[in-house]
Amino acid sequence: MNLIVPPRPKYREARYAYATVLPVVLLVALFTLYPIGFAVVTSLREVVLYKPESTPFVGLKNYVDVIRSEFFTSAWGHTLTFAAGAVPFATVLGFGIAHLLNARTRMASFLNVTILLPWAIPTVISGIIWAWIFNSSYGAFNGALYSLGVIERYVPWLSRPTTALLSVLFAHVWKEVPLTSILYLAALQAIPDELFDAARADGAGALAALRHITIPLLIPTTLIIVVYETMVAIVTFDLLYVMTGGGPGGATSLISYFVYNSMFTSYNFGQGAALAVLLAASLVVFIVIYLRLLRSEELYRE
Repeated sequence: MNLIVPPRPKYREARYAYATVLPVVLLVALFTLYPIGFAVVTSLREVVLYKPESTPFVGLKNYVDVIRSEFFTSAWGHTLTFAAGAVPFATVLGFGIAHLLNARTRMASFLNVTILLPWAIPTVISGIIWAWIFNSSYGAFNGALYSLGVIERYVPWLSRPTTALLSVLFAHVWKEVPLTSILYLAALQAIPDELFDAARADGAGALAALRHITIPLLIPTTLIIVVYETMVAIVTFDLLYVMTGGGPGGATSLISYFVYNSMFTSYNFGQGAALAVLLAASLVVFIVIYLRLLRSEELYRE
């Protein structure tokens, strides 16, 4: 006589766990893995919009063509310059504003109301606002500087290569600082007050507490912020598209704008997909570098 052995409780729990996670995994695969795979396949074929029926396999030709392009090096140079300015400014300013919000002063009450406004405004609207502010004819920024006697005539901020990139950088940091502030504020409020009380009892001042308590405990949050802000800075497109359109003379044409031009100006989706794959690979490289430079678990052990 054969006896039916009921499933073990652990097996039943594991089966329930896999069944619960499976729909999420399928959704993630549908909206992430499939587009990535489609982009890789497209990058290996000649896909031009005016020849939709002819998509021959060309291998790595698209990658070679975009790397040899005269715009590839300059676009990456502008992108790295933009990220090198955007990431430190957004991180440091967010760190400082978070301390003001955590201080529970009258200024903190004002900042609590206004800090989320830049982040809540859609990026395209932010670009339009800052394009008006930096306008060379009627911009508020020129008006303020002229009234204070800083400049003798209005400056075309968005029409000069250096100032155009700085203007977009300023608008980007203004947009991103609220998020970094909120993340740092949440991390600050999670630090036990007993640590600061013990530090004060030992005679440590505010700077010593900041150096030996606050900064080490905020390193994991800093890692998250730096990784996120680097990704956002590298793929920034809508802000510079609205403010400068990639100009003047390609001075604000970041790598994301190069991808847009390849796809929707030249209608070469094969090269655009190759650029997108290279961009995604570069982001992975940056993340790996950050993870090696800032190992939060080892810092906690120390």
